[in-house]
Amino acid sequence: MAQRDELGLFVPGYRVAPNSGATFSDLEVRHCPIADANRLASVISAYYRQRQGLGSIDAVFPNPSCAIVEALDVLHSNTEDMLARKQEQMMQEARNG
Repeated sequence: MAQRDELGLFVPGYRVAPNSGATFSDLEVRHCPIADANRLASVISAYYRQRQGLGSIDAVFPNPSCAIVEALDVLHSNTEDMLARKQEQMMQEARNG
């Protein structure tokens, strides 16, 4: 998933949040404040479990750090953007037959 250039490792934005917007797709995510603690996967899992009604974030992170709150905010806004774009694309396809 990670790529390397002259500045070091990065993950392309479209890999982090597919179909969430043209500007996010152009981003190169170079550092995550919680990645060093190897907690990003658990944040993503907790977020999607909560979205599906299978648990709550505070059960996993009773005292979340600012980095975890920010990561959840980024996940939520980009997920919502992705869903809105998907809905818009479906409506356009339905109109165009």
